[in-house]
Amino acid sequence: MRVSRAIPVGFVVAVATAAAIGAAQWIVDDNGPADFTSIQSAVNAPYVVSGDTILVRPGIYRGTVYLGSKNLVIRSEKGPFVTILDAEEAGSVISLVDRQPPTRVEGFTIRNGRDQTGGGVWIFGGAPLITRNVIEGNAAVGGALGYGYGGGVEIYSSAAVITRNVISGNTAVDGGGGIDVYYSGPSTPGTCCPLIAQNTIVDNVVTASGGTGGGILVFASKPSIPSSIFAGNTAARGGGLFVQWVQGNNDEPSVTSSILFANVPDPADSNGGWRLSSSNRETDPKLGTGEGIALWPRSDSPALDAAESQLPAGRDLYGTASPVDGDVDGTAAPDIGAIESLSEVTGLMAVGHSELPGAATLTWDDSVNPGALFNVYASDDDPFTADGANCLAAFLATTSYTDVAPLPAGQIRFYLVTAQDVVEGSRGLRSDGTQRPAFPSCSSP
Repeated sequence: MRVSRAIPVGFVVAVATAAAIGAAQWIVDDNGPADFTSIQSAVNAPYVVSGDTILVRPGIYRGTVYLGSKNLVIRSEKGPFVTILDAEEAGSVISLVDRQPPTRVEGFTIRNGRDQTGGGVWIFGGAPLITRNVIEGNAAVGGALGYGYGGGVEIYSSAAVITRNVISGNTAVDGGGGIDVYYSGPSTPGTCCPLIAQNTIVDNVVTASGGTGGGILVFASKPSIPSSIFAGNTAARGGGLFVQWVQGNNDEPSVTSSILFANVPDPADSNGGWRLSSSNRETDPKLGTGEGIALWPRSDSPALDAAESQLPAGRDLYGTASPVDGDVDGTAAPDIGAIESLSEVTGLMAVGHSELPGAATLTWDDSVNPGALFNVYASDDDPFTADGANCLAAFLATTSYTDVAPLPAGQIRFYLVTAQDVVEGSRGLRSDGTQRPAFPSCSSP
């Protein structure tokens, strides 16, 4: 019998009453004037009550957070890349016990958790919302009281909602390198049913020789898992996903409209008769690369505009309002995974022409939309920071172009490629994250 975690005396508490009228917002800042300097001190304060919001300013907040008696919204002010919860291997980064809506954890990097189960986030009971976080580098190591499950997230007898998160580089000894879902379904009263939607689950590992579920382990549970990306996860069985059937319990997951790629040794497995449905695809999601989190879908990604349409609209990991028209066909639709495309052409490169001194050949990624055509712009000595640019080519059907105009000595030429079908795509972002200006488009075809 698997024991996921012992619950100390006094750990389980009654569900709090409904949110107080006129809920308050409290500010946490580890380096400046605020109501509190740590999240846990805010949670513990007797005058912070269920329904309140704890708004966390940028910083690195060390230690663990336990939420076992109040239903609170804990949200970062500036997003996960500048607001970091680091447990320093002292336990699960966040523990949520019997927490009900409006309980929410949003907009953090959750890292360096280390516990028996649920290294990053440990959820027991209730129905909290975990959204728009980067859950990385956590570990479920097992111990004297049980086995090691749920490196990134443990969902234990809960109807938790886990959405729009990047769950990456977590480890578990026995199962669920990214997420473990344990006895959460109709067969376990009061726990139905978790929603695990539009997450990007990559490079998680289960280390035991008989371990299961590199990305997700579903153990006697019935979660819905739509529109997610499983890539590069590893376990002895079920590299992407493993479904554990238990005698007397007929619960099994619904996995739909997801992309599975390069999971080792297989995309999905089960000890029963469960199999992936045909709505899922085993293909390269074609995600962006780079330092840090760069897992956005490229312009040729099959994730573009391919998520299930009935999923609730909202903001992605970066704060982009979803849906976006990623394939520039004139219809906005949500993307599979945690990060929305910005309708940008990706992969643009320029190399000198071997036979034409001063000329350059440009290449870029295709579009997942076969009807898309490409416009090429140039701007000398100005990286598109002001309105105005030269249209070099309009409505190209190919993904390359040679600029034969020589570049005068001492000058720099900047290039930009956009896609167009019904609309012209995004001109991209400046280094400060703002949109480039809408300079005049190339002429109509």
